[in-house]
Amino acid sequence: MGGFFMLRKWKKYGCILFLLIALPYVITIFINGPMRLAPPRQEETEVMVQSGEDDRLLTMSLDAYGMGMLAKEISMEMDIETIKAQAVIVRTGIYKKMTEQKEGEELVFTDHFYTVDEMEKEWKSHMQEYYEKLSKAWNETKERILVYEDHPAYTPYCRLTNGKTRDAKEALGTDQYPYLKSVDCAEDKDAEDAFQSKEIDGTGYEITRQDSAGYVLEIRQGEETMDGDTFRDRWELASSCYTLKEENKKTTVITQGIGHGLGMSQNMAESMAKEGKDYKEILNYFFEGTVLKEVAEILKDTE
Repeated sequence: MGGFFMLRKWKKYGCILFLLIALPYVITIFINGPMRLAPPRQEETEVMVQSGEDDRLLTMSLDAYGMGMLAKEISMEMDIETIKAQAVIVRTGIYKKMTEQKEGEELVFTDHFYTVDEMEKEWKSHMQEYYEKLSKAWNETKERILVYEDHPAYTPYCRLTNGKTRDAKEALGTDQYPYLKSVDCAEDKDAEDAFQSKEIDGTGYEITRQDSAGYVLEIRQGEETMDGDTFRDRWELASSCYTLKEENKKTTVITQGIGHGLGMSQNMAESMAKEGKDYKEILNYFFEGTVLKEVAEILKDTE
């Protein structure tokens, strides 16, 4: 009989001991949910980039580089669908360079990008909000790029146009990009910073050739002739669409739009997003004829 009571006593103490041991785990499960084994991490693609004022070379993940480029190239105040469209464009550009790399050559990416420290400096109190938006845009378009004839497409973009994007055949003199046609961007005409002016040295400039969208293809001063984009870069003009006005041995250049006018207009894309268009519809509008595909599909097709 005494053994029976002793057994019950030990069972009682055993239950108490078990509860003391198990209770922390039970509480943890209640708060955090059951523990799950994390799936094995996939090996990240790494790229070599040129960074900093001293142009030092460093290796980083493709995603970190791509997100840094995206952060630099578009305002995080824009609609998430606009930013997603830009994310696909950035990623497509990276993979285009990778697939065009010649065997035996070292590929170094030189496009500017934001580091996390630079994001914090630029975004200040909005850092958490904007970084979450940046990550969302990048991850929800993960591994997707624009493809033309089973190769990454050429996907240029600009801040805003003069009211139309340019036709690549006219602007670049090639039939290589038939999906880059002139499309209407009416919203760009009414943008706050659509028109800008700048005074430059010298007179006697003459615009000798323009494309159908109104962008300058050729300009001449005396015996010197240059293309419109080179003139824009030389004088750091806002756009390749401009007119000239001479006065007091100076020339005033009046520009319309911001950028070269090829590909996607970020301003027009934003207008489309606010009308309810998603990033796929936005990309199809500016790059009609391309196909949105997973990177894995492209690599498989090229093996």
